[in-house]
Amino acid sequence: MLENKYTKTYYSIVDRARSRTKLDVSGEKHHIIPKSLGGNNDKSNLVALTLREHFICHMLLVKMTSGGSRNKMVYALWKMCHSTKTKKSAFKLTSRTYESVKSLMKTVRTSEDFTPEWRAKISASRTGQTSWNKGISRTEEERSKISATRKLRAKNPNWNLRPACSTEKAQKIRLANLNKKKLYNPITNERATLNPDQVSSYLSAGWLLGQGPRKAVPKKECPHCSKLVDPGNYTKLHGDNCKSIT
Repeated sequence: MLENKYTKTYYSIVDRARSRTKLDVSGEKHHIIPKSLGGNNDKSNLVALTLREHFICHMLLVKMTSGGSRNKMVYALWKMCHSTKTKKSAFKLTSRTYESVKSLMKTVRTSEDFTPEWRAKISASRTGQTSWNKGISRTEEERSKISATRKLRAKNPNWNLRPACSTEKAQKIRLANLNKKKLYNPITNERATLNPDQVSSYLSAGWLLGQGPRKAVPKKECPHCSKLVDPGNYTKLHGDNCKSIT
């Protein structure tokens, strides 16, 4: 690692975290010397950081390294920007920060870096992996629809774009929704969009103005790794596709 002002700031954050007895907020474990740079899982190399501190430390690591080590730290920072595990509410990922990280990614790899040896290594790592849609049978109706869609896409890339509605239709839609109010039932969580003359009767029945709280989507537990996840992630990453299955 380079010896510069960013290194000093990095270790000041680490030392402050070590002096804490307990985190009062949610946090994550951080490898002081990243594993990709030769670090290990020993307690002496681990420290508990808040989510915001963790993100800042990875930004500093990019400026503390050079060459191939810097490329690894840029990849780690880019991954944090897209992590589904990190609670983004704990720190604000601004558009300016995202832009700067994206710019860093452009400096990491170019087409010239992908030598035949590198490509062979990537190919070997993917050999034997089964495609997610392998073995899924298609009916003749599905095959014909897929074929027709591909032919349309080949002829016109904008085949599925809906034309803009006419001025008269836009005016009708605007007038139909003019002065309408949104209400919700706090008990049943029902929602409705009503004309002004209907609002008073709903309010007297216990309804409230507004859209109400968002509906909570129940999470599903994976039978293989016992994690509670959203239904979308369950279908994609758990269940029969869980990595815990050997």
